[in-house]
Amino acid sequence: MTLKPERGSAVDALVEEILGRAHKAGRKELEAWRRPQRELRELARLDYVRVMRRTLDYHTLRAIIGETRKIWPQFNRTMLRPKSLNQLAAISADLRIHLQATPYRGPEGMALRGFYVDKSRKMLKRPLIFLNTAHHPGAVSATFVHEIGHHVTRKVTGSTGDAAHYFFNGGHRNHLGQPAELAADVLASLAAYPAPLARKMFAMPWDWGLVARADQLPDKAFAQIRTHVRELLGINFGASLPTGQSLNYLTGMIHYAKLRWALLAEYEL
Repeated sequence: MTLKPERGSAVDALVEEILGRAHKAGRKELEAWRRPQRELRELARLDYVRVMRRTLDYHTLRAIIGETRKIWPQFNRTMLRPKSLNQLAAISADLRIHLQATPYRGPEGMALRGFYVDKSRKMLKRPLIFLNTAHHPGAVSATFVHEIGHHVTRKVTGSTGDAAHYFFNGGHRNHLGQPAELAADVLASLAAYPAPLARKMFAMPWDWGLVARADQLPDKAFAQIRTHVRELLGINFGASLPTGQSLNYLTGMIHYAKLRWALLAEYEL
């Protein structure tokens, strides 16, 4: 099922314009998307605590979580289950956000997951979220949380301007150095691994030490995370997905899991 776009409207025209710029705006991400093994290996070794300290301000993060709880009161307390497109549309309408959810397989192939645009005086009276429904439904739902992350971050930190925040598979490494993108990823991570679950899954002896770190995931933890993602999102890596798509989703799984581990280890969130 797909939502019907607002044909002939300024919103529809803006979506087409932004999609037309995607292959230029996401040049680095598209290169990484075509070689998913490289990003996967780098993220698997990286210490997320060290990276997060440089990019994400703790007090801003707490304010963003507080703003998110105005949408989902139990955020980071209970698991945020995937929603249908109609449910996502209802959430967007309540927040006065334009939502476009349609399949897209442009020059970028399946690299593009979606984008967020803040309201513009010229074209938009409300913010805009685009979701590429050519992706697995679980991935679409996770993308929506990421884009809502941009919306609440804008409310806390100020306007993001007219530029589109593209979300590409292959862009996770770049997100670690971009405060707005990392904040959006943090919300997606907290949605999938609320605090009670995170404490069980990540607070293990291999996490103990004088200095917080989140680098190499042990095999046991990796297996638990993979099972959790399959049960939560219905994504079974390698079973029914094309190889490249499966590897890109796997990279995302590692990224969000290690980000969640870092949040627990560094901030006890």
